[in-house]
Amino acid sequence: MADHLILRSLSESPEAERILDEFEQRTGLQPETRDGARVYALHEEDHRTRIVQTLTEIDPAWTDHLGLQMPA
Repeated sequence: MADHLILRSLSESPEAERILDEFEQRTGLQPETRDGARVYALHEEDHRTRIVQTLTEIDPAWTDHLGLQMPA
């Protein structure tokens, strides 16, 4: 199981920022910003967070604005 979640804006759109801000509000996850991406450390209890479901509830077209990135 991954220990980090990395979400990157596909454009400099305010829509991407809105989705990320609401995602953080709903999940309580706090990001670290690296190279323009928001990196979320996932601890044991955070692995139960339904990440894709939450993003889809916020905006069904979230993949038009955000991308998931694999940790290095």
